[in-house]
Amino acid sequence: MTTDAHSESGLRKATLTDQDLVETPWDYCRIHALAVTDDEGPTEDPTVDYREDDDLDPTAPSALALHLDLDYIVRRVDPGPMRQVHFWVAPATLTFHNVWDIVGSLHSICLPFELKDLRQEARSRSGEPCWHLEGRDLDLRFQATGYTLYLRQPPRYGNRVLRMAERGGISFDPKPYA
Repeated sequence: MTTDAHSESGLRKATLTDQDLVETPWDYCRIHALAVTDDEGPTEDPTVDYREDDDLDPTAPSALALHLDLDYIVRRVDPGPMRQVHFWVAPATLTFHNVWDIVGSLHSICLPFELKDLRQEARSRSGEPCWHLEGRDLDLRFQATGYTLYLRQPPRYGNRVLRMAERGGISFDPKPYA
């Protein structure tokens, strides 16, 4: 039996992955921030042998992650002609895992980025998926083993973009609300 994470908005899960790509709409999600991070470095376990040049092994998987803090549009509610369109929106963290070969462009200076489409393109020679993030003033292509989308709060009914106070500021927290 499947229970909805937020039945009023139609949200079934608060954590989505690349396995859910076909069912996941991306149109006009506002991107508040993006970051590329590396692993945390050596473990605190003194029994693990760590060398600074360990990351120079070209056959080792990438430890880079690409994070986007966005307002994820769970559902668009179109009440009909001459009425304002409303949305079910939740602040979310979209994290791509083991990222490499990032190419593309970011063109915005004063307008915020908006994600219009996320799609998986042909697989690379290594067998890993190639991803394409496309949006207003944003066009990135890269390889990654997959992604996880964490909805950090229940969806809110209203405008397409949440105010900073509503969303809890900028965050890359990988914890879903449910």
